[in-house]
Amino acid sequence: MSKSYSSPETARSRLAVLTAHLVGATTLESSSSSIDLSCVSAQVSPPGNLQGALTVIDERTGMKYRIPVSQDGTVKSSDFKKISTGMNDKGLKLYDPGYLNTAPVRSSISYIDGDEGVLRYRGYPIEELAESSSFVEVAYLVVYGSLPSQSQLADWEFAILQHSALPQGVLDIIQAMPHDAHPMGVLVSAMSTLSIYHPDANPALRGQDLYKSKQVRDKQIARIIGKAPTIAAAAYLRLAGRPPVMPSSNLSYSENFLYMLDSLGDRSYKP
Repeated sequence: MSKSYSSPETARSRLAVLTAHLVGATTLESSSSSIDLSCVSAQVSPPGNLQGALTVIDERTGMKYRIPVSQDGTVKSSDFKKISTGMNDKGLKLYDPGYLNTAPVRSSISYIDGDEGVLRYRGYPIEELAESSSFVEVAYLVVYGSLPSQSQLADWEFAILQHSALPQGVLDIIQAMPHDAHPMGVLVSAMSTLSIYHPDANPALRGQDLYKSKQVRDKQIARIIGKAPTIAAAAYLRLAGRPPVMPSSNLSYSENFLYMLDSLGDRSYKP
């Protein structure tokens, strides 16, 4: 059966659409300069202290209960278990399908308010990050809590690039999957397979204290970020009936992803 390849015109057309969304990021990445902090708002202060208490009167029994409220305006659902009608009642339970008004964790990494359309990473509005920073800069911010300096960004980009290639065995597994396999299933399977090739990162083999080492954590973070677009591109190319393409050492993170999608293995191709 013959393989179907996209024409250069089709590739350029789709690339133009993708580039329109990524032009800000690729421009900054190719310049290898860190974000200008003067262009970004200072981290947004959280709301004032909302600590206090709720007084709940159970009209079924006439009992009154005091429910503590944390300083960020949350209550513990377990505190409502004490509201009961009797011995056979195991207490009040909160029903919130879809987590529409439930905070499962307290995070210093992100803040989301879907009703108001607010998304912040480490206090920075997503709109400003999308306009003024690259993908790898935002990744650094999310992981380490602050935007990188120019030297930190250069080291970060280099570390990610060093881990962008995939072992041939992982590529073989991707190629062995059904041509219409869902990309997310391919991504999960390929990520799991990587553990076979990196036993140095397996706590079952190296000890449960392995990830107390910052050096080990940093290496694994760079490894995952570096290999994710290569796996994603390989999954797409498998779906398109085309062979995988390895990343180029001369391109930025975003450029490399586009290169792997559309270069057809032509090393002179420039997205």
